[in-house]
Amino acid sequence: MTELIRQVRPMLQALEMPVPPHALRHTLLALGAGLLVMAGLAALSTFWAPTRAWWDAADHGSAMAAGVQASMLAALATAVGALPVFVVQRVSKLQESALLAFSAGIMLAASIFALLLPSLEAGQQLTGERTGSAALTGLGLALGMGLMLAIDRFTPHEHAVLPPAAQGHAGLRAGADTAGRTSRLMVLAILIHNVPEGLAVGAAYAGIGAGDAASAGASVALAIGLQNMPEGLIVAMALRAMGQSAGRAWGVAALTGLAEPLGAILGLLVLGSVPAFYPLGLALAAGAMLFVISHEIIPETHRNGFESWASVTLLAGFVFMLLLDAALG
Repeated sequence: MTELIRQVRPMLQALEMPVPPHALRHTLLALGAGLLVMAGLAALSTFWAPTRAWWDAADHGSAMAAGVQASMLAALATAVGALPVFVVQRVSKLQESALLAFSAGIMLAASIFALLLPSLEAGQQLTGERTGSAALTGLGLALGMGLMLAIDRFTPHEHAVLPPAAQGHAGLRAGADTAGRTSRLMVLAILIHNVPEGLAVGAAYAGIGAGDAASAGASVALAIGLQNMPEGLIVAMALRAMGQSAGRAWGVAALTGLAEPLGAILGLLVLGSVPAFYPLGLALAAGAMLFVISHEIIPETHRNGFESWASVTLLAGFVFMLLLDAALG
């Protein structure tokens, strides 16, 4: 997400695209309408026999059904977040930073309360001691961070403004299809980065038969869904600035969310097979989410001189998710 923002920034500056009047109001109205449609679709799905079977399976404790449903709803949130691209082409840098920082606070709270703490608890039940549990969780965190570092290192993507020390990244090359190639590479990067988010949902639901795994899974899915909304918005607007039509920009942004159910299925299949994998997988998913927060979202919110506002909205997102997690629990 942030890589794509960095690439289109010079284009936006060159075009000097103004922020439309009432951009934030129109954006919030579009998001509200999208949320109502999303809620309506979820409600209607309980009446259609094939989807009703999935809801019934989740009610009867099927981890796969619950995890895939939750990841699909989180993916749908990406499409909802991209809807404002039909009414506005830009939001201000302050609004962009605030949206991203709020989502970072949500993800931070979810990674702690819905992934790390359950990982420590499951590890203690498995090993019988707190030290072993902490070591297992620490190993999972390191694996999650390492996974994301490897993805960032080997995923083909480009930067528009590149410092010489940034190894493994190629600067933007001249050519007739530079913008098209850039958008394809960045969408690929977003797709791959969405897989660990789905993995986090799958990891949270993998132990649905034990303890509060169902509520923890709902918290993680909700946090990722809320984070996906500003992500979808910014990606769609970035593609719009590259010359794509509003419909195409929305469609591409919406499709990037489909990697999350794949990650959820992978997490459920792997983590549910071996008991030791469950606490390890929870911590791995937390490590991946912490990487995204630290490596991508926070630096982007501090890029345009709104550090104080970004810190305040990050705390607001953290408190919001804390209260929401308590309500779900």
